[in-house]
Amino acid sequence: MRSRLQHRGFTLIELMIVVSIIGILASIAIPSFLRFQARARQAEVSTNLKSLFTSMRTLQRKPVADMHATGYSPERGNRYSYHLEDGCSTFEDRRNHQAVIHPRDTCIGADTFKNPSFPDAFTVVSPSSASWNNAPGMSTSSGIFGDELAWDFLAFASGDVDNNPGDGADTWLIASAEGDVAAFCPSTGGVTEHVIPGEPFNINNDVNCN
Repeated sequence: MRSRLQHRGFTLIELMIVVSIIGILASIAIPSFLRFQARARQAEVSTNLKSLFTSMRTLQRKPVADMHATGYSPERGNRYSYHLEDGCSTFEDRRNHQAVIHPRDTCIGADTFKNPSFPDAFTVVSPSSASWNNAPGMSTSSGIFGDELAWDFLAFASGDVDNNPGDGADTWLIASAEGDVAAFCPSTGGVTEHVIPGEPFNINNDVNCN
């Protein structure tokens, strides 16, 4: 006996409900995925700053402010610029296939050959405040401080991880001294966090801050 049931398609209302549910799920999932992707990109800066710290601490005497003083050079494709001077008087130029190194580069530029929308060197977002133990002259600006035999350094890395180079740069610091630092964003209301030598510290989080 033939079935009297007739097959029918979805009604317009049913299709609209399904599309609405998909839209709601996408609005939840896509931002979470983008934040996860951005945090994964931040792994670059942690690895490279620790490498810079190790390279600097192999020197016994105070070096000049030169990123190449120890042979330090992050891999190509870098999303961050690395700073021993906030303003970058001169920087390793990574705009072309072959990087251009100068006699004294206070910074290493972001790889704009791979990331053409990036600036050559990102602007450092300084911490709201910083105080360092037994490191005269060190404050919130990058550089090398002290005398020939007793010296410390403060270095920054600034870059883009949310694919919006126009907002505040994702900024990290690493120091050879122990101290207390207040992040710029997310703001801690002036409350400082303890920073230990050789441990990267996030000053401005590009994932959560614009």
